[in-house]
Amino acid sequence: MWVGESMASGERDGQPGALGQRRKASAWWRWYLLSGLVAMAAAPMLPNVGRQVVYGVVGCSAVAALLIGVRWHRPAAPRPWRLFTAGAVASLGGVVWWAFELALTGVRVFPSAGDLMYFCTYPFLIAGLATWVRRDRNRPGYESVVDAGLVVCGLSALSWIFIGAPMVAHPISVGQRLPGYLLYTAMDLFIIAMAVRLIFSAAVRTAAYLLTVAGGFALLTADSLYYILTAWGAEGLGNSLAAPLWILTYLLMGTAALHPSMAWSTGVVERSQPVASPLRLALYALLAVLAPAVSLGIVVMRGADSPAGALVMPLLFAAVTAVLLVVRLGLLARVAHRRASELDAHTVALGAALEEQQALRDELTYRALHDSLTGLGNRALLGERLDALTGRHGLVLLDLDGFKDVNDTYGHPVGDELLVDVARRLRTAVADGVMVRLGGDEFALLLEGVGSTRTWAAAEAMVDALRAPFVAGDRETTLTASAGTFVADAPLAIGEALRRADLALYAAKDAGKNRVYAYTPQLAVDRDRRMRLITDLRRALVQEEFVVHYQPVVELATGRVTAVEALVRWTPPGRPPVQPGEFIPVAEECGLIAALGAWVLRRALRDVRAWYERYGVSVTVNFSAPQLREYGIADLILGELAANRLPGAALVVEITETVLVAEAGPEGAAVRALLDGLREHGVRIAVDDFGTGYSSLAYLRTLPVDILKIDRAFVQEPAGGSDPVAFLRAIVQMARSLRLSTVAEAVETSAQATRLRQLHCPLVQGYYFSRPIPAEDLDALLSSNGGRIEVEVEVEATVAA
Repeated sequence: MWVGESMASGERDGQPGALGQRRKASAWWRWYLLSGLVAMAAAPMLPNVGRQVVYGVVGCSAVAALLIGVRWHRPAAPRPWRLFTAGAVASLGGVVWWAFELALTGVRVFPSAGDLMYFCTYPFLIAGLATWVRRDRNRPGYESVVDAGLVVCGLSALSWIFIGAPMVAHPISVGQRLPGYLLYTAMDLFIIAMAVRLIFSAAVRTAAYLLTVAGGFALLTADSLYYILTAWGAEGLGNSLAAPLWILTYLLMGTAALHPSMAWSTGVVERSQPVASPLRLALYALLAVLAPAVSLGIVVMRGADSPAGALVMPLLFAAVTAVLLVVRLGLLARVAHRRASELDAHTVALGAALEEQQALRDELTYRALHDSLTGLGNRALLGERLDALTGRHGLVLLDLDGFKDVNDTYGHPVGDELLVDVARRLRTAVADGVMVRLGGDEFALLLEGVGSTRTWAAAEAMVDALRAPFVAGDRETTLTASAGTFVADAPLAIGEALRRADLALYAAKDAGKNRVYAYTPQLAVDRDRRMRLITDLRRALVQEEFVVHYQPVVELATGRVTAVEALVRWTPPGRPPVQPGEFIPVAEECGLIAALGAWVLRRALRDVRAWYERYGVSVTVNFSAPQLREYGIADLILGELAANRLPGAALVVEITETVLVAEAGPEGAAVRALLDGLREHGVRIAVDDFGTGYSSLAYLRTLPVDILKIDRAFVQEPAGGSDPVAFLRAIVQMARSLRLSTVAEAVETSAQATRLRQLHCPLVQGYYFSRPIPAEDLDALLSSNGGRIEVEVEVEATVAA
């Protein structure tokens, strides 16, 4: 039997011109098969000599086709095709010998050299089929041997019934050719064994493979017809019927070699099928009982005429088949056991993998819902718990006061240690609820089923827990916290819940920090108003809705205006004026103070230019701490002075004393360096609200200060009758000893002016002399009196020296 297997799904180009050769072959194999079928049809009608001539011609064409096909298509594994070629040559040699033998003597002599050559065809065919596919080294070889043995034993029993037994029973009909016939039959069984192996192991099938299989079936069918009819005394009929099939074998083998698919049909690893299909097992069982059943039927039909031992050989083959079937079932059971063991191992591995995956999922879920630094929950966990709530609940939002200073001073590693300690204290202070870290230095606590009292108590406990000193790095530091509470009767989205608690938190910070504040609807109203104020501020900066009013600084002895303080005012279109105390802190918080301060500086320097040139009036501009920390602020100030062609003496930079003293570390040093640089260009530095902060003689000696502006608390008459004169005298004398100028603020009465004059305070400022007025009104005021303001004091007022 001639069987093959596909190697790949595409063609291989061997060398230049290979594609053209394949196109030729694509046409040649059809013409070759068609012409051969014509010769096959004519063969049965020819005498023995003519029939041998046809065998020879077709055999020569098959050899030529095999040689040409190998040369044209260059198969990846050429060995099977070479073995087929050798078998065809051996077969052709036997046919030629028999043709000459019949032509010369008129009879065929047996045995002869032709029989030997023809017999050699079978080993070559068997070897070609055996090497058609490459054996899978991972698959036991005995499985395919057992499969082949089952088929061969079953067919051997049938072969004995229809061929062997009749020949042995009537040796006269075959004469001395009996051994040869039996040997040829055995070779056919070997071919069947190889064919079965290939059929069971073939992975894919090409046209060349199918043609080769068909050729193998043609050969086996021809041999079977010839030997069966010969065994039953009809050799001539058998020869006539088998002749076309022997010719067809040559044709199919040659056509397979000419077909382009022969290039990738051989040399592929066999298909692994350790588990036999139910259909195959049914075939094995049928072969085991078919031969005994047929023999039994013959015995029953022939009765006494049945040859002795007619059932012995079929039963023997059936027994061997049964044994092989048991072996095959044992192999199948072994494979099933191995598969079951592998399945158990896979089940165990899958279970372990599922457990590991579940553990990983749990870990990832934990990480997704918890803060990696403190181990507390995070915003996502808070959102989950809020979504799961169905009733009343309280929410506490806590923020550390001054934590940024700790980070800036000691570094982020120390800050992280501090946050871990904070989380530990908070968890100890409040054991109930869900404690989370929202990020940075902000924490939250969710309490289920509680009211305002319990929520407030938890917030107080959290704030109190943080009042004790912390160890930051190698030193002790104090840290406080502010908290806001919110109680809801029904679930809210996390964004809305946090927004309301956040409003309460910021109210706590605005109230002085280190305290707890509860949410009220008014807070939302105030926040909305603040947001609208920020939006209006941004618009006002773009549209320049601000104006600058100026309040004169007057020399008490002469009434001369020495300076004016620039004070920004804002009246939105169609609305009443907004007080500076309302919008300036908001501008500082939202980062607009730098732009607003730059605008005030430019406008003030533009307005003061004429007053400075005519009356020597300088302008005082207030600068907050955020403004002084802005990059390039010195360049801005000096650049605006240069742009207006003004000297540094025309400008006084006014700051609060907390800016000078409270700024610590690199930022404080940078502010002092900035002020020193401005003073080098003639700009004077004034300290506003002096006396309310540090008021230390030590720092006044070292800090870059030129003017002290005495706070209104020391100028106006205090409640309770206490005398402010001692404080005023001390400040004025201290300033005089340090060669600093003093300006008394908020002078609103003649008595206050008289007292300050008698204390030798040289400069004053307040409503008694002039309210803050627009630039046009100030210009008119200065022009009317030559840069002076009439000063009236109470002559009878005296102050003890």
